[in-house]
Amino acid sequence: MSNRIKDAGAIEQRLLELAHTTDAKITAPALAYFAPCSIEDASKVLDDLTARDQLTMDVEDDGTIVYQLPGRQKIAGAPRPVQPSFQPLRRETSLVPLHVSPRAASPMLAALLTLFIPGAGHLYAGRFLAAVLWFIVVGAGYALILPGLVLHLFSIASAANAAHQLNAGAHRLQLMARSA
Repeated sequence: MSNRIKDAGAIEQRLLELAHTTDAKITAPALAYFAPCSIEDASKVLDDLTARDQLTMDVEDDGTIVYQLPGRQKIAGAPRPVQPSFQPLRRETSLVPLHVSPRAASPMLAALLTLFIPGAGHLYAGRFLAAVLWFIVVGAGYALILPGLVLHLFSIASAANAAHQLNAGAHRLQLMARSA
């Protein structure tokens, strides 16, 4: 993107707009998308504001760093001064990508792949970390025989569910793209 913002003050201004006009979680990638700037520049601004006690930082269960703005409130329709260093976002720009992935996964194939190799169905459904974890856990469970069989069955069900969720997510994106 050629219109990337590098000025920390302009990025901070976009952060305030993000915080007060949306309910989106404040994360470095969300700010980088909204500003637009690099994730590194967004992280620097967020970390600097946290160091100056303007923001608080929490780490969610999945490891995502989320920043909180004390006293955050949604200000609908408030005029925003336009900075000359960047162009305002066009109306059709959204925080949710409207690209629809044409890829669909078969829950049956995901289950079948996992039947032969634990984690293969997760890999097929695009869940690399889950694939590695299921492979390790089921493999370790087979050292005790019965737990390995039970874990393998859970892995098969989980792989089918992962493929189903991939398909459901693609369907939701298609609906959102049609309504936009």
